[in-house]
Amino acid sequence: MGPRCGTSFIMQQCVKAGLPVNGVAFVNEQLTPESGNPDGYYEMQGAPQVGQIQKVWPVELKEINPQEISALVVVDRRDKQALFTSMRKQAKRERFDYPAEQAYEEISQTLKTYLHSTGIRYKLVYTEDLDCEIDSILAYLADGLQ
Repeated sequence: MGPRCGTSFIMQQCVKAGLPVNGVAFVNEQLTPESGNPDGYYEMQGAPQVGQIQKVWPVELKEINPQEISALVVVDRRDKQALFTSMRKQAKRERFDYPAEQAYEEISQTLKTYLHSTGIRYKLVYTEDLDCEIDSILAYLADGLQ
């Protein structure tokens, strides 16, 4: 779902596990300030690449052929107030002003529409469970690469 729900953590773990990642830790200091995520964001670099793991925001999914997606992980937070607080802090670091609740609703609706229209298989994971779920997430993504 993003932002601020653990997608960067998952990408960092993919890199550490040696999985093929299409992403860069820091795009630039304004877009991805290190203070917001000192270990990197791993935003997708260039066009999506088949056979690589990449972070894709819901709005970008409509530009990707669903048949080229072999594994999709959807990350969300159960605690929406914590999510909105984190989103506001990141927006301030980026010098960007947007209402967190509205941004989340737009992102959520875009994702729901995409998932419903494509019927694509996905794994839903909550931020609060990332520590105990990371091994199963990495296995799911690795299986999708095969």
